[in-house]
Amino acid sequence: MEKIDFIVTWVDGNDPAWQKEKSKWEGNDGKVSDAADGNTECRYRENGLLKYWFRAVEQFAPWVNRIHFVTCGQKPEWLNEAHPKLHLVNHEDYIPKEYLPTFNSNTIELNFHRIEELSEHFVLFNDDMFLLRPVEPSFFFREGQPVLKTSLQYYRNVGYNNWSRILFNDYCVINQTFKVSESIWQNRKKWFSIKELGYKKARKNLMCYLTNRTLPLSSYGHVALPHLKSTLKELWERYPDIMHHTSMSKFRTDDQVNQWLLCAWNQAKGIFYPAAVEKLGRVVPVSPQRLDDLCGLIESKTIPQICVNDSPLDTEPEQCLREVARSMETLLPEKSTFEK
Repeated sequence: MEKIDFIVTWVDGNDPAWQKEKSKWEGNDGKVSDAADGNTECRYRENGLLKYWFRAVEQFAPWVNRIHFVTCGQKPEWLNEAHPKLHLVNHEDYIPKEYLPTFNSNTIELNFHRIEELSEHFVLFNDDMFLLRPVEPSFFFREGQPVLKTSLQYYRNVGYNNWSRILFNDYCVINQTFKVSESIWQNRKKWFSIKELGYKKARKNLMCYLTNRTLPLSSYGHVALPHLKSTLKELWERYPDIMHHTSMSKFRTDDQVNQWLLCAWNQAKGIFYPAAVEKLGRVVPVSPQRLDDLCGLIESKTIPQICVNDSPLDTEPEQCLREVARSMETLLPEKSTFEK
């Protein structure tokens, strides 16, 4: 069985020193306004739930090889830095100096291959993504290949926001690199797998392939995603200009690529194991209207993982996050060994 590492990224947006530094660079980077929705307060909000992330990993994925905790040098006061599975990673430890400081999640994620001792197989979590019940390594990797949402579909809101515009850039890279129609057909047992996807989704993939025969716009879900370090290295070798351009931007802008490019790249090469998105987890917004649903899913453990999604559209996020914390405490009341 291959070693599997977890990476979790975190920022304390309430830190006055960090706020001052961010404000300085916002004034120097005229491109920030190009993608204002990629630089809103919620992108950096400290949600107060990080200790539950560690509790969940310890209880539900004790097999993890190592946890790389990636920050700009910040760390919560309760964190047990001496834990044998914990690797504190400062941006300065692996991101080239020319890209620093950075407030761009794409820069942070697309340079992970430079982290010392990172395993070939790793899973990327944001700090709002939580395991809710026990999972085996096969939840993320099967036969050494990433388990990925396998859906050929058209994203309806292309150009609607920064997220969708970056998704389109990923799509362009894939379709200029691979003969996607040939790749899909060569891997048809995966793309059209009734066993793994169900009849309706397998049929939809087939109809989409027959209609378009490219890799249509499709997100991979705002959930923890499995990656291969070698894929990230390959992207830097094949497209150094694109990766460098993305990394040079202090903030997320519309002309970048993101970590979903790794997923699409692996699927175009046939290096993936198919999965339906409902088997991987759900994204639920932090809003009064969805709060009961969100807390109910956490406490019931009916899904394997959840993303407590904080977006610019949500109202009363602080109050809602307090309720989410109560549900997390119900689910995970015992301190983990990652806490002092």
